[in-house]
Amino acid sequence: MAIKSKGKTKARPASKGPRHGPVPVPTPFARRRWVQLTAVFIAGLLAMMVIVWATNGLRRERANTRAASDLASRQQALSQWKAILEPQITAVGQLRGDIPPTVASDVTAALTALTSGQHPKTKPATLTASAKGLRTAAKAIDTFDLAGTITQHGFDVAASGALTASKAEIVEALHLYEQAAELAALALSSPPHLSKQLAGHGKAVSDSAATLLQDGWNKYAGTLRESQLAAGGSPSVGTGLSGG
Repeated sequence: MAIKSKGKTKARPASKGPRHGPVPVPTPFARRRWVQLTAVFIAGLLAMMVIVWATNGLRRERANTRAASDLASRQQALSQWKAILEPQITAVGQLRGDIPPTVASDVTAALTALTSGQHPKTKPATLTASAKGLRTAAKAIDTFDLAGTITQHGFDVAASGALTASKAEIVEALHLYEQAAELAALALSSPPHLSKQLAGHGKAVSDSAATLLQDGWNKYAGTLRESQLAAGGSPSVGTGLSGG
């Protein structure tokens, strides 16, 4: 029989675990491609917003500068027109600011009395002098070169048209008041039966003059307000020049 060895058996080595491959180092957040692309997009968007903001600011500044320049130019031209128109109206009537002025009150009073069958205290010579004053005022206003004064001074088509129309209406109104004054003077020197007819005709002419003067003055005053000025010696509006 074989004899078994009484020696110790050799221990087997423990099995090793599986080998791991090299672990890659994570890419830093700021160096990731999508992060960089997003950052570039945001930076571009912010740059565009800054450019747009700056451009709009420059445009607003240029527009404000141009508006201020146009306003000053209009005010200068309108002040020249005021210096002619308003003193001439004052010579034959009374200014009342934006409200149409009272013109030839002695003429209208005489005509009203005559058409009512009353004899006014006004003398024919006084009415003749009023007619002359109205004619002088109309001529001074009419000969002023309004079109040349307002051209290339910042007025748009509507404002230029309103000013031109107002001048024509005011001049025509003064001429009609002149005719009414002459009719009133003639009526005072005429027989009663003819006096009333002449006075009636003069009253109709005077009423037409009042309507024309009102329309013309409203256009004139409205154009002044748009340029921060006021008619008839009233205080100026906003930051405009003095209305006096």
